[in-house]
Amino acid sequence: MAKHAPPDRIQGGAVRRGFARSASNRLRTAGRALTAALFPPRCAACGRPGTALCHPCLATAVLLPHPQCRQCTRPLTYGDQCARCRLERRRIDHLYVPYAYTPPILQAVHRFKYANKRYLAADLAALAMSALPPDVQVDLVVPVPLASSRERQRGYNQGQLLAVEVARTLNRPLDCRVLIRLRDTPPQTSLPRARRLANVRGAFRALRKLSGVRILLVDDVTTTGATIEAATRALRRRGAAWVGALALARTPEERSDVPLNPSDLHL
Repeated sequence: MAKHAPPDRIQGGAVRRGFARSASNRLRTAGRALTAALFPPRCAACGRPGTALCHPCLATAVLLPHPQCRQCTRPLTYGDQCARCRLERRRIDHLYVPYAYTPPILQAVHRFKYANKRYLAADLAALAMSALPPDVQVDLVVPVPLASSRERQRGYNQGQLLAVEVARTLNRPLDCRVLIRLRDTPPQTSLPRARRLANVRGAFRALRKLSGVRILLVDDVTTTGATIEAATRALRRRGAAWVGALALARTPEERSDVPLNPSDLHL
């Protein structure tokens, strides 16, 4: 017959774990404050100390217009879904993106991704979350997995760093392992739309059942939404009840002035 710990011991263990988590959170907060004091972030656009983007530079950032398609954020004149998303039968419930991928957001993201400016994660996550409605209901926050070759080269997954900050702010669990990328795919930036869709089809798998779970995917930038849609379909196959996605910026598909090579920017 199995022996069970007495209720007072279980309660005492829960209290100790609570104290440990609280102490860990305090240490993490203190560490961030010390790092910010010793190495204050600089504006990615003008270099002014303070935040990832100073107020004067942020004021020049281009906000995506409303009303917009709830699945791809393109402008609409009526309704909440564009003809293209209806035709493609997209499974994403809602895509939240506040900014266009133009300066100064472009500079901030490139420094975050390619210049090892990981400390920008908190500020950039806060900017991305400005697109979330205050009543959004989320059970789990999941970063979009990065291709393993690019993660090894870069040393980190920028989407995961953003997801950590989003989960902390929303006070929701973060799961960086439930969704995996099955294969490396060529960078989406240089591909035409049709190739982007084919490039990531079947590229993801969810590793456990997610019946009834409401999931928020997190990434830095989206263009056609093909990567987010492929990740959504993997989560849906395991029973996710609702899948939304949050990104900081969207690249217009027809843009030709966005640098394809990080070395094109002075980091």
